[in-house]
Amino acid sequence: MMNQSEQQNETTAIMQVIAAESVAFWNKDFAAWAQCWRQTPYIRRVGWWASGGITVTEGWQALSDRVKTTMVENPEPNPTALNVRRENVNLRVEGNMAWVTFDQYGQDTGDLVMDMPGLSRETRILEKHDGAWKIVYVGWLLEGE
Repeated sequence: MMNQSEQQNETTAIMQVIAAESVAFWNKDFAAWAQCWRQTPYIRRVGWWASGGITVTEGWQALSDRVKTTMVENPEPNPTALNVRRENVNLRVEGNMAWVTFDQYGQDTGDLVMDMPGLSRETRILEKHDGAWKIVYVGWLLEGE
């Protein structure tokens, strides 16, 4: 069982990975984005938004190819997308695995491909390998404004 200080350190480290992954995504920095992920065949990203419907991507190769293509096709960084608010955070750590749910509020920045305006219900699962937390699952449902 972790003491309060250890729990706070893990919580901070996990939330930093979640924030760094978002920042790198919207900055179109593939290398920094990739560092936030465990690069294995079992990772998943599942999401839904009104303009794109359901998206399911399985495995690191498929996810990295998809994100790299999206970044190449939309190379302009969108720093205004970084102005997100995360509330209602529920974070649990058990050994080398953590799961996190939160409500994320993003601004409408006009980026039709990569924008996440309004309320998004978010889930992350992370694993700790060699002392570093890495994302293995992202789930999101964009409710919008």
